[in-house]
Amino acid sequence: MTWFYEIRDSNHVVASTGKGFDTDKAAMAAGRKKARELKASGSLPGGGIATVKAEQDSEVLVPHK
Repeated sequence: MTWFYEIRDSNHVVASTGKGFDTDKAAMAAGRKKARELKASGSLPGGGIATVKAEQDSEVLVPHK
């Protein structure tokens, strides 16, 4: 399974996601970097980052018959 990150703004709305990372540490590092970029650009409503988290992507691909 792969890992993904999710960034939520101070209003708890998902601001950004990224997926396809091999480890939780890689996902968190990428998420923190993206959070810094978003904060520096001033493009977040509410002006700040509330959370950055990494989780395993449990999406299972099922072949269509």
